[in-house]
Amino acid sequence: MPDRYATVGGVKVHYVEEGSGTPVVMMPGAAYNARTWVQVGLVKAVADAGFRAISVDPPGQGETPQGKYGFGGGLKFLEDFLPMVNFNAGVLLGASLGGNTVATYALAHPDKVLGLILVGAVDLVRHGPQFKMLTGKPILLIWGKHDDVSPIDNAEAVMSRVNTAELVRIGERHACYLDDPQGFVQTVVEFLKSRVTRA
Repeated sequence: MPDRYATVGGVKVHYVEEGSGTPVVMMPGAAYNARTWVQVGLVKAVADAGFRAISVDPPGQGETPQGKYGFGGGLKFLEDFLPMVNFNAGVLLGASLGGNTVATYALAHPDKVLGLILVGAVDLVRHGPQFKMLTGKPILLIWGKHDDVSPIDNAEAVMSRVNTAELVRIGERHACYLDDPQGFVQTVVEFLKSRVTRA
């Protein structure tokens, strides 16, 4: 799977891309990188399902240097990066801190989000009532059964305000996709094929 690079805000950003069609941009958790989604089989499966899979190293992770994007600068990074990969409207997937980043982007730009997949996303509770603006959009929440990093309250903050959100429990720990890669990938692909309207 070829490595790709885009210069974003003076930062050389590394990402992996496969497939064509509606884009699905994937953000890893803070301890992981773009290749995590390759290793669990998600990038290939999403591409095989008829989507354009884009897995990115956020600033300070994998092969992408921190550059000008400080901690908490994920929203600005996505606002700069997505146009570089011709993302006009599509699906965003993020785990842990990456999940918080894509959720923040979705709240800031709901018109560009066709679907949202949050995997053990942290600190969603603080967005609270804002999630109401995503009502009607397909949202998949995936949490490990015993996530000791992101309490289930974060998923419930979305579920209680968005009637089109669904929660699936997979694996045990915070990085639940490592516990059951096959179940995780199958759940994501089924969601994309059944719930997401293509751009």
